Amino acid sequence: MALGLQDLEAILDISQKINSLAKPKDILQDIALYAARLLNAEGASILLVDQETGNLHFEVAFGISSDKLLSLVVPKGKGIAGQVAQSKHYRIVNDTSQEKDFYSGVDRMTQMQTRNLIAVPLLRNDIAIGVLEVVNAKDGGFDEEDVLLLQSFANQAAIAIWNAFLYQEIKDRAKEMEYLYRISNLTTSSFNPKDVFFQIASLIRDVFESERVSIMFLDEKKNSLVLVAGTGIDENLTEKVQIPLESDRISAMVMKKNRAFFTNNIEQQGLKNKRLRYQKGAFMAVPIRSKNIPVGVLSVSEPREGVVYSLDKVKLLQTIASQVGYTHDTLKIYQERIEHEKLRREIDILRMLQNALLIKDFTRFSKLSLAARMTPAEVVGGDFYDVFELDEKHIGFVIGDVSGKGLPASLFMAVSRSVLKAYAYQLREPSEVLSMANHILYDDSRVGMFVTVFYGVLDLESCEFRYANAGHNMQYVYRGQTNQIHLLSGRGIPLGIQPKTEFEAQSLILTPHDLVFLVTDGVLEANNQNGMEFGFGNLKRVVESYGNMSASAFVQALFREVEEWSEGVAPWDDITVLAFKLA
Repeated sequence: MALGLQDLEAILDISQKINSLAKPKDILQDIALYAARLLNAEGASILLVDQETGNLHFEVAFGISSDKLLSLVVPKGKGIAGQVAQSKHYRIVNDTSQEKDFYSGVDRMTQMQTRNLIAVPLLRNDIAIGVLEVVNAKDGGFDEEDVLLLQSFANQAAIAIWNAFLYQEIKDRAKEMEYLYRISNLTTSSFNPKDVFFQIASLIRDVFESERVSIMFLDEKKNSLVLVAGTGIDENLTEKVQIPLESDRISAMVMKKNRAFFTNNIEQQGLKNKRLRYQKGAFMAVPIRSKNIPVGVLSVSEPREGVVYSLDKVKLLQTIASQVGYTHDTLKIYQERIEHEKLRREIDILRMLQNALLIKDFTRFSKLSLAARMTPAEVVGGDFYDVFELDEKHIGFVIGDVSGKGLPASLFMAVSRSVLKAYAYQLREPSEVLSMANHILYDDSRVGMFVTVFYGVLDLESCEFRYANAGHNMQYVYRGQTNQIHLLSGRGIPLGIQPKTEFEAQSLILTPHDLVFLVTDGVLEANNQNGMEFGFGNLKRVVESYGNMSASAFVQALFREVEEWSEGVAPWDDITVLAFKLA
């Protein structure tokens, strides 16, 4: 059959569409319209093949009940269209009531009557990308001449459709990159999580032309998804939206399965969500991942008129969700850095206060050779020492070691030092000072902390040194004339353990040759690279070598020996030394 002028014009018009930049939807609508007119029929439709499943989806339809066709899916190989797609060969049916392969399900769903039809494959490189179907010829039926005309038309239409979708895919990829770029800019525009995620939700709303967007993250303590930002949600519900993971809600299932979900009809899926009052049945939800572990859910719903969710849209939403996950990680790191910086400043202040508490200038004690030093194992330590004038002829000496390390120990150290010094000015007997301090520290030590303390008072006139011990067993006197070391013992338990306890009072007379040195266990327990402790033997060696020198020379020598022994191994406990002798 020779093609008529009108036929050639229609085919030429489609050929022009091949090189056009029209949207795929517009091209498909034009093809369906021209096909129906070309064959003088009541309607026409285009079904495209899902290359993964083989099912056919109505993309456009022109004619009776065309709007109802758009939500239908024809299973692979089902009906006339399904067979044409599989066989890549046309079919003519002029009496559908006599055709066993006719899929009447479409007519039942749309309430339309298909009397006759012609279907031809849309081929691209011998691959069926869809089916062009024309129904209900107005002049009675279809014939082979109609096949020739429609197939010629379909060949050009297939090229137009392929090019349109290819061009659309390129545009979509470009838009996808633009969206990701804009989201990445939002990440750096503000470090307020609520503001950033709200702006991202607003962008997603525009991208998917949907009114409702929600960004939810997992609250591990509540074991629930908590809304952090969204659009189109009642403000009265925003602060209350929490979805327990054990619930059967869509977002909870997406989170638990770590898998995307979408539908254009929630009720057909047997799912409901009355709480958020969905007006439409379309819904997309994808997991937000951090290092491939789900940390939240991004969902989109309430599409605008004419918007249909698809697998491609879900893929784009998942790509955006990956960027949201990156944003989540970035903001979390930033917040942690802020908290770390805040903690660092607080530690710096605490270290300054601790250093201020530890006396370093001993020049005013002119009648003594006196030195002290402390090296904390952490940034701030729990060891402490103090030297103070009680009056013109009495000087107090204290060394202590708080249980634990770091900030808690440092805070308890500051309290212990202040309490001891306060009672030292009121009471002359060291045992009584420890007893009163213990009473106060026991009440304050609700977290189970305690402190070992050695406290002594030197009478500068009589050279008597009176002392008491609260569980601190590393205080000695070196008798220079006999080259002997004696432990300054005394019964007493650490402060803060029992509400009432007694401490044994002790005393001795010092000579200018004697060196009193008080240390904490960090000295003896300093480890080297072989795990061996510094120990009393090394301490004794240092004392015997430097005990007859000044207190300052002794302290410097002891720290030098400990550092050399440690061979660069960081101390696990604070190291403190206080030493004095009569000048």
